[in-house]
Amino acid sequence: MFGLLRVPKGYLSPEEFVQFQAHYCGVCHALARCGSQGFRLALSYDAAALAMLVSAFAGGEVLIERKPCPFSPWRRKPMAAGPGEVFDFAAKASLGLVKLKAEDEILDGAGLLRRWAMQVLTRYVKAPSWPEFKETGTLQREAEENPESWLDELLYPTGFLLGSITARAAAAYGREEETAYKLGENLGKWIYLWDALWDFEDDCDSGRFNALSAAYALETKHVRGLAPQLMSELDFVLERSLAEVTGNLRSLDLGATGEILAKLICGAHGWHKNTFVKEFFREEIDDERLPLSWRSRSCPHSASAGRGVGIPD
Repeated sequence: MFGLLRVPKGYLSPEEFVQFQAHYCGVCHALARCGSQGFRLALSYDAAALAMLVSAFAGGEVLIERKPCPFSPWRRKPMAAGPGEVFDFAAKASLGLVKLKAEDEILDGAGLLRRWAMQVLTRYVKAPSWPEFKETGTLQREAEENPESWLDELLYPTGFLLGSITARAAAAYGREEETAYKLGENLGKWIYLWDALWDFEDDCDSGRFNALSAAYALETKHVRGLAPQLMSELDFVLERSLAEVTGNLRSLDLGATGEILAKLICGAHGWHKNTFVKEFFREEIDDERLPLSWRSRSCPHSASAGRGVGIPD
């Protein structure tokens, strides 16, 4: 459930991309401040987007400075300069998510080596003691252990977690908590469902829990085996979540930052659809088996079929 906010290169304007890159680097520095250089491994595009959201909650113009990067010390990169607590918040949230993900991997039946690595990780990571992380773990276990859980019930824990995190950030700066919660909740559901889709075949092969297999009692272990009706239903849930997210961003009135975040999320949505079809359906695409918006030539959110956006050296 990390790094899913990937968009095609060129989707953002150069100025918008600099803003995104600056927050990405800002979170990276904050992760090192939280403990050690190794904590930088918790960095993700999602964390950069969260930092942008918290920056918008904090208000004021974001200044950008060029500072040395430990991974490319021969050049300076743009880094957002602002209240340290903005980036510390995003860094702490990232560490909490990493630890929660590791605990979930252990419970889902990861292999011996992977489980050992996750156990080491849970002892090493200094996650914040926010109650929403513990509550989410409980909600997730209850949903996964219930053989009659619907898809919405399986999406809820991640939605609750990200909703609680965004509401916490909004409260810290006197912003509207209810709308901020809805934003995080809908984004969390969107992330969890895409994560389940991308991991479907690997989870089936390794015997790990997957929300799609559980919610629909699927026998197939291959994405191409998913029924057209199911693909249409998943498309509806994803599009509904996306529409709610963009609506929530408008309601929060975040100015230019809100527009950039909306473009990031919509661009990521289009990138995932196009890349998912190419990865699993390849040249055997049967238009009758895919919803209209999954057909790469008509995907409404896609600016390009290229690679996801990355942070250049």
